[in-house]
Amino acid sequence: VRRDGVSPSDRTKALVRTQERTPAIRVASFFAGIGGFDYGFEQAGMRTVWQCEKKEFCLDILEKHWPDVPRFEDIQEVTADDIADAEIWAGGFPCQDVSLARMGPRSGLRGKQSGLFYDFAELIGERRPQVVVLENVAALPTSHDGRDFAIILRTLADVGYGVAWRVFDSRHFGVPQSRTRVFIV
Repeated sequence: VRRDGVSPSDRTKALVRTQERTPAIRVASFFAGIGGFDYGFEQAGMRTVWQCEKKEFCLDILEKHWPDVPRFEDIQEVTADDIADAEIWAGGFPCQDVSLARMGPRSGLRGKQSGLFYDFAELIGERRPQVVVLENVAALPTSHDGRDFAIILRTLADVGYGVAWRVFDSRHFGVPQSRTRVFIV
């Protein structure tokens, strides 16, 4: 028992009761892949309410783990009205055109795959979710000498968001591999 007379277990029980009455924060997942963002947000007590993913292999995994979540396959066909209400929109738009792993010159945001950022940005502008979380390869800030990254930051700022970003390496977060990624919030 603490000095205030409340035992830690009583405090924990009160916190759990409060959390049970508080609706979970809802997440819409774009470029969902196999649900990495979705899983992480759910581990933090949030709830995935909508997904968009095109790859068949990924769709099979999403269906297995989130069978009741509405899912769209092509962001280019999604309208703002198709997206479930969610406080957070998260997405790791395709990296192929900005990645250093690409042999030869990078197409950047002009590329067919990484250019899907623009479709995502249009939807963000129409719906204005409270929070947007983007993830991509660590090379994104250098694509076209930083111009592509500046476009992303400016696009979000022009819609009205305060924007922050950092590059993180998974090895510093308990993952047994080194995988650097840029996160934009």
